[in-house]
Amino acid sequence: MAKSPSTGLPSSSSTQNLMRDGEGRSSPDTNDEAAAAQRKVTRRRWHVPQQLDLTASVGSEMARVGTGRSTGGSPQASPTLVRRSPRPSADHAPPLSSPAPVAAPSSETALFASEVKRFSKESFARGGKNLRRKFNRFFKDNPAFAFPDDGSDGSDDLATPDTTRRDEEDRNSKRRRRRGAIALFWVELVLPCVGWIRRYNLRACLAADVIAGCSVAMMVVPQSISYAALAGLPSQFGLYTALIPVFVYALFGSSRQLAVGPVAIVSLLMKEGLHKVIPDSLAILDPNNPDGEAQQATQLQYNLMAIQITFIVGVIEFAMGLLRLGFLTNFLSHSVILGFTHGSAIIIGLSQVKHVIGIKAGNAKGNIVSLIKSYIAAGDTFDWRVLVMGLSFLAILVTMKEIGKRAGSKSPLKWFRTVGPLTTSILGIVICYAARLDRYGIPLVGNFDGGFPSVTYGELFPLPGGAEFITTAISCALVGLLESVSIAKRLATKNKYALYANQELRALGLSNLAGAGFNAYPATGSFSRSAVSNDTGCKTQLGSIVTALLVLLVVLFITKPFYYMPMSALGAIVISGVIGLLDIEEALYLFRLSKMDFLVWMTSFFGTLFGGAELGLGIAVGLALLIVIYQTSFPKIVELGRLHGTTVYRNLKQYPHAKRLSSVMILRVGAPIYFANCSYVREMFDTFLEKHERAGHSVGVVIMEMSPVGHVDATAMHVLKDMMEDFVEVRGIRFMIANPNPQVMRSLQHDEKIWEMLNPCGQQPGRASISINGCGDSGKSPSSHPTHDTLDSVPDSIECVPNDALV
Repeated sequence: MAKSPSTGLPSSSSTQNLMRDGEGRSSPDTNDEAAAAQRKVTRRRWHVPQQLDLTASVGSEMARVGTGRSTGGSPQASPTLVRRSPRPSADHAPPLSSPAPVAAPSSETALFASEVKRFSKESFARGGKNLRRKFNRFFKDNPAFAFPDDGSDGSDDLATPDTTRRDEEDRNSKRRRRRGAIALFWVELVLPCVGWIRRYNLRACLAADVIAGCSVAMMVVPQSISYAALAGLPSQFGLYTALIPVFVYALFGSSRQLAVGPVAIVSLLMKEGLHKVIPDSLAILDPNNPDGEAQQATQLQYNLMAIQITFIVGVIEFAMGLLRLGFLTNFLSHSVILGFTHGSAIIIGLSQVKHVIGIKAGNAKGNIVSLIKSYIAAGDTFDWRVLVMGLSFLAILVTMKEIGKRAGSKSPLKWFRTVGPLTTSILGIVICYAARLDRYGIPLVGNFDGGFPSVTYGELFPLPGGAEFITTAISCALVGLLESVSIAKRLATKNKYALYANQELRALGLSNLAGAGFNAYPATGSFSRSAVSNDTGCKTQLGSIVTALLVLLVVLFITKPFYYMPMSALGAIVISGVIGLLDIEEALYLFRLSKMDFLVWMTSFFGTLFGGAELGLGIAVGLALLIVIYQTSFPKIVELGRLHGTTVYRNLKQYPHAKRLSSVMILRVGAPIYFANCSYVREMFDTFLEKHERAGHSVGVVIMEMSPVGHVDATAMHVLKDMMEDFVEVRGIRFMIANPNPQVMRSLQHDEKIWEMLNPCGQQPGRASISINGCGDSGKSPSSHPTHDTLDSVPDSIECVPNDALV
């Protein structure tokens, strides 16, 4: 007992402690233990480790102060101070009767601060670890950045000033080379063209790239004029789209064979959208030669909006690349994209039939019903001469394409596919010029402006508003990036090189941003031209540069001959191009593989066909999101049984001979449990339990196998707690969980009720428990697990294999 240094009597603080103990109150040690236990429970709810508990030291110090104890057992001067005070004298001792109350801090607030501290510390540590891992992968573990071997043999030769100076110069040289290699790496990351320029092999690559560039140019010149007409723009806009964007993509793109330029689906989407924004543009039949001043003004407004859409498309694609949102393209399934592509191909083909069969039909809305109605209304304008020319051109194109496809890789006939559009264009120009068919009313392309494109950045602003305009830009951007990334991934896999989706988005965005300043409409990757580029052996983006140079020559010097190019030839080129998009065999494959995927394809296909390309794209995106939500909202929940002679538990439907105890029900949840599927999980547990009861089984234990469960959100925690209370407290069934991961364990610890009912390993057995490999009998041999159909024979842990397909 502590005594006063002046009187030798017990101090007042010690007297207070004796009086409290004599009154039957808890001793100081008991209070400390109770406070520590309470802090332990609260820490578990907040998931705060003891070493990070801000209330531990404060609480213990407060307890010592409140009871008059210090570290050495000496009295304290004042019970309200937290910090230790100097040893007091007896004259200043507090009175014995009424000790001052202790102002304990809010443990919940302090633990909240502890949790914030822990979470911030772990987040920064995890981020730093990821950065270090990426840095090591790119630099430290990369042989290109490693220090070269100095060639020393490890001998203990005497060092001289000359050798020391040479060694220092070698080390400095190696450091400079390493810094240069790292700087070059970052430059190549931003400009992929630097990489292939540095490693370019003239002998192995130059001839192949030049041939591929010329081959693509033969296709892109007539296709660009055709797709510009499809988009409702003058012919030069198509050529400009195959010029500046191609140059820019060659500098920033990571795909070696992707051919960028105008495509049919984006042209159709833009035409439909701008017709809604500018209704008067529906009356313009020839964008190169609009009739009257009113149509000329409308066409100029139409052209300006097309350029502004290109700018917005570039901003969207570049922003998605910077924010690393390339993964969003994975949410559109193959069946959804296939249905949209098939429907759009039919609409594009039907919109060009009027040029082939010689019907002077007006512009119609982009769906099959409106197109058929416009053709019926213009039936009296049929011209058999145009029909003969159009069918002849289409037959030539289809025949040459099939010959090129069927020819071997070394056969000279493989070039027929490449030169088909150019052959048709030259043939049509020669026939029309020689026979002067323009005098007989045969529709021709007519005059259009050539020369280098003018700079249009000053005309872009202010940008127009309106839902239709923004929707058109988003549609063009979405379709463009989907088409480009899918083609580029396929070519990269075929040619065995790495492709970076986010870099592709940035390259496409920069291409359209540059094209918007030079009279181009949205450019993206082309299926047909990329296939030709790959088939002709293109090695790098130098092939695209060759293509752009040839297009530049056409724009500067060879636009006059295209005056005599017949519109029937343009229509035939577009139709032959979209025929390749109609992959009927793939649709039949979907029907054989999965009826659900085939229904998705049908919905996307008919939605595009009868609703138009924009509505079809909306249906496709909505279907993709609906599929993702559906598959996660109804996770697979199966009952497990133990294989004979093992501790492995498998799906009873897949392994009907697995052992199932009548009093034990083990269910595996096959997906994360969150707000969208937690009610379904609860319903399925009740359904399985009712099934056992109808079979006459008295279920005493329910085990939730959670190895596939990645996380559990707050809504699911409430549902799980209600379900566990129902099973444990109402029905008297023991509830267990097996194989939860650490993240799920942390979520469970945050709820005191769930944690109390689960009663984890190391506590007294209760009606619910956690079963984890390593906490219980999981390390025992299979023979140590009894197989009797009783509650007591249920093991503390089970070994569950997540993949039911494994044997």
